[in-house]
Amino acid sequence: MRHLIMSIDVGTTGCCTIIFNEKGQQVSRSYQEYQSIYLSSRWIDHDPKTWLQATQKTVKEAINKLKHNKSYLSAITVTSQRATFIPVDKKGNPLDNAILWQDKRATEETKQLMNEYGTKKIYDVTGLRVDPYFTLPKLLWLKKNKTEIYNHSYVFLSVQDYIIHYLTGEFKTDWTQASRTMLFNINKLKWDKDLIKSVGIDFTKLPEAVPPGSIIGFINSVVSEELDLPKGIPVIAAGGDQQCAAIGLGVVEAGMVEVNTGSGSFVLAHSDKPVNDIDQRLICSASSIAGKWVLEAGIFTTGSIYRWFRDTFGQIVMENQRKLGINPYQIMDSEAEKEPLGANGLLLIPHFAASAAPYWNPEARGILFGLSLGHKRSSIIRAILEGIAFEIQKNINIMEIDIGKIKEVRISGGLTRSETFNQIQADIYGKTVAKTEYEEASALGAAIIAATTTGLYNSVTSAVDNMIHVNHLSRKIPIGQNHKVYKELSKIHHDLYCSLEKAGIYGKMNKVIKML
Repeated sequence: MRHLIMSIDVGTTGCCTIIFNEKGQQVSRSYQEYQSIYLSSRWIDHDPKTWLQATQKTVKEAINKLKHNKSYLSAITVTSQRATFIPVDKKGNPLDNAILWQDKRATEETKQLMNEYGTKKIYDVTGLRVDPYFTLPKLLWLKKNKTEIYNHSYVFLSVQDYIIHYLTGEFKTDWTQASRTMLFNINKLKWDKDLIKSVGIDFTKLPEAVPPGSIIGFINSVVSEELDLPKGIPVIAAGGDQQCAAIGLGVVEAGMVEVNTGSGSFVLAHSDKPVNDIDQRLICSASSIAGKWVLEAGIFTTGSIYRWFRDTFGQIVMENQRKLGINPYQIMDSEAEKEPLGANGLLLIPHFAASAAPYWNPEARGILFGLSLGHKRSSIIRAILEGIAFEIQKNINIMEIDIGKIKEVRISGGLTRSETFNQIQADIYGKTVAKTEYEEASALGAAIIAATTTGLYNSVTSAVDNMIHVNHLSRKIPIGQNHKVYKELSKIHHDLYCSLEKAGIYGKMNKVIKML
């Protein structure tokens, strides 16, 4: 074993550093959690120092756990959450907290962009919906409400860029991260200077955008000593976490789609060209394969709803089980499995932090519909799992309209540890779902990109063939009768949302909440 690759994956709730060998096998791993700052239900900040500290800690631990010679490390690759930005000075020091991708404070700025440009113009140029989810509205909010921070910012960095600057001293981003800002031309794969000037953002405050898989720089001597790393290792920008997850699941050709369900869910399909969804329900971003694209749908809250239910309504029972060494999620899964298909008439709409694809409604809220005195806790657990899958299925159906038939769904993320949920997914989608043998898809995808960049493999496809292994025992085949019932429930799920939206219920409710 002469080649090792270190992947640093800076996620929303934690940082994971994993060292892989050339076969895609994990040889060392370290993980560190952190907490965001919830200023309100819609305002979410994060202290960037926690990302840096978690990176430092996990890199050191991964090196200490490594049983192989660290001189075999041939590259360090970095991936991270997207559409989160950090204002920094000339030395890369944060001037303020980061504004997280989940943050929805920039609703007024979003409305202003819609009024001035409409949705079509920006979508056609950037591939993105005009939504507070993305970076541009947040930047406009910062410029208006924290003018001094905006003016003194040398550059705005994504989380990936921030960590890469620490490792190399370079201020650069890659196309995948840039394509989440609403300032990047998705057709030309470069910053759109006309749009940037028109919306009033300083172009000089944006980092240079380079192809994913680029060597940004090399570990500097100070960092190599601090983290106990060999000197001169190349540092590679692998791209956004979801683009990397698609690579790590082998979604590099037509006919497959990735469904990655962690705190939220992301649905990605590969494309050889930019895709324009006529109704702007799906977005198009740069792929981690340079010169390729991904068609994407995001759902803000999915696995986080499962965790919310565990922590809010199962605390006493779960704590007792923890003392016995039983995983609380295993208890919830076993309860859901005993419930009949359809959760005895319960439907959950998972918009606990607004709606992204396919509805794109920043005022949407979560709904549990159909409650009766006969329902139990297990009914709600089952409804949560089914509601998540219903929302994902809507987006898969739209993808098939845009890019053709999807034969297999590759799944990953924490919630896929539930075999019950995986069968629910197969039955609702009406498609075979399969897991790979390795759960950390984003980190593995980043390693695949690095293995290609450093010449270990001559193409991403070759690296995928050698580093990804599908777990055939994990395959779930849809049950025909179940899919037939779920198809009818899915229509009701969609109609329920549309009825409330059409009646203006979400907007009325949010107006009242603001008065409280």
